[in-house]
Amino acid sequence: MPGNVRCWAHEQAHPASRRRPACRHRARLPRLCQALNEAGRAHWSSLRCELPSLSRPLYATVLNGRTPLDHGILGNSQAGQRCGSTVFDDLAAAGRSSAIAAYHWVFELLAGTVFDPLQHRETALPQLNVAGARWYWEDDYPDSHLLADAEALRHAHEPDFLLVHPMGLDLAGHRHGGESSGYSMAARKLDMVLAQALPRWHAAGYDLLLTSDHGMHADHWHGGVLPVEREVPLVWLPHQGGANAPAGWPSTQLGIRTFVAQRLGCR
Repeated sequence: MPGNVRCWAHEQAHPASRRRPACRHRARLPRLCQALNEAGRAHWSSLRCELPSLSRPLYATVLNGRTPLDHGILGNSQAGQRCGSTVFDDLAAAGRSSAIAAYHWVFELLAGTVFDPLQHRETALPQLNVAGARWYWEDDYPDSHLLADAEALRHAHEPDFLLVHPMGLDLAGHRHGGESSGYSMAARKLDMVLAQALPRWHAAGYDLLLTSDHGMHADHWHGGVLPVEREVPLVWLPHQGGANAPAGWPSTQLGIRTFVAQRLGCR
């Protein structure tokens, strides 16, 4: 029976959906996820991100299930370019509703226009059945504030699918490096944010899919081919618990779109 999904796609480390479905290394992932894993209430795996291991191209890949070479988003500077059909098209075609709290590049990939913060801050995308959205454009926008945005959207719209995309880990990685204490502290802060939200999401019937676009090198960057830049987590935290891989579990980033659509009864 299809449910609701929350997709928590955090920038650079390692998405989440409402099932009614809401890494580098495990040491970098939220400790709450590790606790659920040890209790047999989560399923862990890792993926190798597509190339180039850059943010905008991989946002597009997670959303539309195609490689950057196929969808044509090959760099971070391609502002205002739509990435083609995405999981939101699948959900809309099946009559499923969505909401998004994410960085403004996601808006551009979906809307196909350059983001204007004075105009688009809360712009929904009715053509994709995205009933509500909150877009941020400063890399240091606090993850805690983004969570509050996401919760406001959940209560206002009760979407079947909620995409949440925090930036805190990526910012810490660029500032301090992927093996730094500053990076570890950012992961701990993200853990505290997630610990506030996850019980509420589970109580509301949401399952959580947690992943990332790319990894982070100790030299404060990513974009290359090294495992530290390409290995990302894929973690399933269902509201009813369980450590087994669900049906259709993705083996690559290209399978995330299909997995979410299947969990919501769209394929």
